[in-house]
Amino acid sequence: MTLGVGYFIPAVLPQIGLDPIYFFITVIVLLAWFAIKWDSVKALAAKSNRAEMALGSGLIGADYLFNGLRGSRIGILDLLVIFAGAVIFTYGVGSLKKFSVPMAYGLVLLAGYQIEAYTPNFVALQDWLAGVLAGSVSLLGIGATSSGHFVSMDLANGEPVLMDIAGDCTGVQGILAFGMLSTMTLFDFKPKMSRMIPLFAGGFLGAFLINIVRLLVVFLTFEYLGVAAGTEVHVYFGYLIFIVWVMAFWAVAFKYLAPTRGATPSGVGVVAPLVRKP
Repeated sequence: MTLGVGYFIPAVLPQIGLDPIYFFITVIVLLAWFAIKWDSVKALAAKSNRAEMALGSGLIGADYLFNGLRGSRIGILDLLVIFAGAVIFTYGVGSLKKFSVPMAYGLVLLAGYQIEAYTPNFVALQDWLAGVLAGSVSLLGIGATSSGHFVSMDLANGEPVLMDIAGDCTGVQGILAFGMLSTMTLFDFKPKMSRMIPLFAGGFLGAFLINIVRLLVVFLTFEYLGVAAGTEVHVYFGYLIFIVWVMAFWAVAFKYLAPTRGATPSGVGVVAPLVRKP
């Protein structure tokens, strides 16, 4: 509850507000982690004292004040600070270690989406993706051709559109971030590297293929539902499908790794019923 209040307040504070994309992805990542670790979180016996409650609320308030003075919106790093403050307020400083993994996820996501500023354009990959997508929609009976990293396509209403597979659309940042997200939690099992390497490879390959599926869904949305719907799907659908991939990957990976340990690691007992579901 403390975390929910902490995330809600900036939305109504003047001069601050939430970055909708960063808020959306952070909340989904936290929900995914809590879905796996909920039994472990409920079992926490630690409670904060008054000093820790003051520290946690002060940390959150300082973040609000900092963004208010700058006139900036709450981003991923701010959401992590609020998360840490909520943990301290509720469970105390000593419990931060228990929540270090979701905070690390946030840092990985932040790093993944900052990579674009320090990496060259992936022109060859952009061109390849444009060709793959043009060929894919053509197989579905939609007229499309590619030239470089552009795809020309006629919408269902006859309107021609030119789709640009820009550097962001390669999904490199997301592949790195979500590839790490899908594999980091597996270290709870302390597996041998001979078993981790194929899982790491699978995590990154799956994220790459999911990005192609994301782009195909975006193209089909533009085709059948129009430009406005396609734009919205382009912004948000990628985050959702990546998280679905991560959850599916975790279910398979936990089942693969658990027999090597003879038992699941502490705090992940909820995974067993999750894996058994069809």
